[in-house]
Amino acid sequence: MTAVMYQRLLAPLLLVSLALPARGADLVALSPQTVDRFLPQGKEVDGIYGDFALANDQLIAVVAHPKRGRNANMGVREVGGALIDLTRRDRQSDQLSAFYPGAQLREFKFAGIEVEAPKMYEVGELDRVFVQARRVTLKLVAAPREKEPDVEVSYTLEDGWPSVLVTTTFANRGTTPIDADLLDAIRADHSFESSPEVSTPLFWAYDKHFGQAYGVAAEGLEILAANARRLLLRYRDHDGKTSVRIAPGATYRFARRVIPGANLFDVRRVADQLAGKKDRPVRLTVKDEAGRPVSEADVVLALSGKPYAWGRTNDAGQVQMSANEAAGELTVSAVGHGSKTVALAPDSPETLAVEVPVAATVVARITDGEGKDTPCKVQFLGRDGTKSPDFGPDSGEHAVKNVYYSHDGRFRRDLEPGSYDVIVSYGPEYDAVFAKVDAKRGEETLLEAKLVRSVKTDGWISADFHSHSSPSGDNTASQFGRVLNLLCEQIDFAPCTEHNRLSTYEPHLKRLGAERRMATCVGMELTGLPLPLNHQNAFPLVLRPYTQDNGGPTADSDSEIQIDRLAFWDGGSDKLVQVNHPDLGWMFHDRNGDGTLDTGFAAMRGKMDVIEVHPLHTIFAKPTTQAGGKTHNNTVVNWLQLLNRGHRIPGVVNTDAHYNFHGSGFLRNYLRSPTDDPAEIRTLDVVHAAERGNLVMTSGPFLEVELRAEGGAGAAAIPGNDLSAPGGEAMLKVRVQCPNWFDVDRVQVFLNGHPSESLNFTRESAPGRFSDGVLKFEQEIPLRLDRDTHVVVAAIGERSTLGPVMGPDHAKDKPVAVSNPIFVDVDGGDFKPSGDPLGELPVKGGR
Repeated sequence: MTAVMYQRLLAPLLLVSLALPARGADLVALSPQTVDRFLPQGKEVDGIYGDFALANDQLIAVVAHPKRGRNANMGVREVGGALIDLTRRDRQSDQLSAFYPGAQLREFKFAGIEVEAPKMYEVGELDRVFVQARRVTLKLVAAPREKEPDVEVSYTLEDGWPSVLVTTTFANRGTTPIDADLLDAIRADHSFESSPEVSTPLFWAYDKHFGQAYGVAAEGLEILAANARRLLLRYRDHDGKTSVRIAPGATYRFARRVIPGANLFDVRRVADQLAGKKDRPVRLTVKDEAGRPVSEADVVLALSGKPYAWGRTNDAGQVQMSANEAAGELTVSAVGHGSKTVALAPDSPETLAVEVPVAATVVARITDGEGKDTPCKVQFLGRDGTKSPDFGPDSGEHAVKNVYYSHDGRFRRDLEPGSYDVIVSYGPEYDAVFAKVDAKRGEETLLEAKLVRSVKTDGWISADFHSHSSPSGDNTASQFGRVLNLLCEQIDFAPCTEHNRLSTYEPHLKRLGAERRMATCVGMELTGLPLPLNHQNAFPLVLRPYTQDNGGPTADSDSEIQIDRLAFWDGGSDKLVQVNHPDLGWMFHDRNGDGTLDTGFAAMRGKMDVIEVHPLHTIFAKPTTQAGGKTHNNTVVNWLQLLNRGHRIPGVVNTDAHYNFHGSGFLRNYLRSPTDDPAEIRTLDVVHAAERGNLVMTSGPFLEVELRAEGGAGAAAIPGNDLSAPGGEAMLKVRVQCPNWFDVDRVQVFLNGHPSESLNFTRESAPGRFSDGVLKFEQEIPLRLDRDTHVVVAAIGERSTLGPVMGPDHAKDKPVAVSNPIFVDVDGGDFKPSGDPLGELPVKGGR
């Protein structure tokens, strides 16, 4: 073994080339020259420049640069020295959030590199490491602590190894014995299954939906996993001890293998090989009775009646496994194909075939009103005793629970034979299609639908300024799935706003060939504490790929400092700064939360361009609401109070979606735009329209509001604009459109935040003002104002709901739209806010 230790100031650049076979193990620092080759693919990839990649012909692993403040994402923090990316090379699908050696209890620093049989060795600064050898080892040391052992952690990879060797060495440099806990932590979240909470020689975690499994096996030790969001792995010896006592001057070494695989069969096979068990590979092929391969079939191997290992078939209907020394049973199941159980004997042939029934298949051909391909959301709901299908988890992509998101309206999907209600939709500008499908085994059923755009939104575009996916760190939803969700809900503009990390949707739109269907830009949500105040979105921002947070600013516990940092990021560039889901009482009136009015977080006000004010239906309620035995501030009414106090901050609504099962779509903003074509949208046009308040907030209805001074020759004012109306006479034009799946039955005009009794129109009290078609309400309403007034219009379906089109979580939501205010100057001077508190001013929520 040749040991080469790195010292930052003394080590010269060393380059050695030896004649070795082409294969080997690599250890490189990720850099612009190496990142494309050595950063793996997958939903949870977090490697950046300066991290270390270990790779061979079997796998790729990334160890985070060992320094304080190296965060994988908002939810997976302080990963310096941890294993953060790991996947097999032949089927890359990194789903590992982090493997923390020692459970993140110590800080690490770089300690050196060891190589055996080097082929190439180049070490300059830490960002210029490129080592190629038969075996490579990255060594780290933990910061020393009194009364604790010294700790060294190493990551080793050798040519041909299917696992990474992680070794921890404890050393007692003191004069008295020291105890050391044997533990690690692993983050593999949400849709992962994992080992039961029993002592086992192999810990495993497996996400069948994204095709990635992980195993941890320790030499001479068993593992007890505590199942929680962070899985704590405790190692214990044959005496049941989970710690070791180290004598003065002694050392203790324990090693474990971290194993990636496409499924649990892969992980079990490697673990068995490490344990010296015989490996007799068996390739199983699953086909239907017509001879067609069945992909995504779950294959479970049970030994002695207990599940032992499982996986899913690939596109060829195949999965690789091992014939164990004990006889077992294989159960094969797939959506639409039922299940079948066969024996797996120790002497089974190397190739096996299982035949399952032919499925019922739906073939979709969804078009727009002109017969062209269109994005769409298709829901399958079982009826007459048929269960609704479960295609996959809420973190998924095209197939999510009982929903299929199609970017072009064309797909095939196997179903269990039976009867289904089918809902085809493309957001609230389109009529939904409600159909029935009787799916029969062995038959293809054609699902045809034409999505007609019934709601006309000329001059306006739809936008959602706030949604998330896996890079945010507080969820595991596929970002590709988020883009599909937005696209299939017909959102025209959506910035990418992950928590505390800049990111972009552009590669996903390009993959779908949908760049011209949805406009986007780089943005982020800067997320700090406290929660109801210190979350702010901003876009557009400058992406600096493969740097910490992709070049975004860091959060701060001081809300005023944080929003200032965000507003002036990128040299004070032109951007929209949005305050997310705020408690407006706390923010504006009660800084210390004591229930007494004060100046609030005054320094934040000049930095925020818009604020979220949902839920919109509560605009008809009081400034505070009761829930769970507590008093809560009513954000949308609090916003009206702010307007009366002279804070002209436009309101917005957004989904804040974190998962992909109807996550996007149930809220949106309509902004005035010089173009209706998403391909022509310019981000700064969106920014400036939002800053002006040329915006209507909605859960579905398309509300248009114009106000013109009576007898005036000037242009009509739209939401966000000022209007001069000497004498106070003006004509308000209100127009509401809805598709065929919800209704609006009330239109209310608010004057300086007050719902005017004379300007409250309902289907019951004024049936002649409402219609039953797409156009629900179109009226010109005279206003007579005796003072400067801001005018807000709300439209709601009080006897309607969004229904099943928006999924079970939002089916009972009221269709409601609220305009931003039009500011009417009556007395000929500048607009003067009324100062009317609208009742009790809000203070800190949750009293």
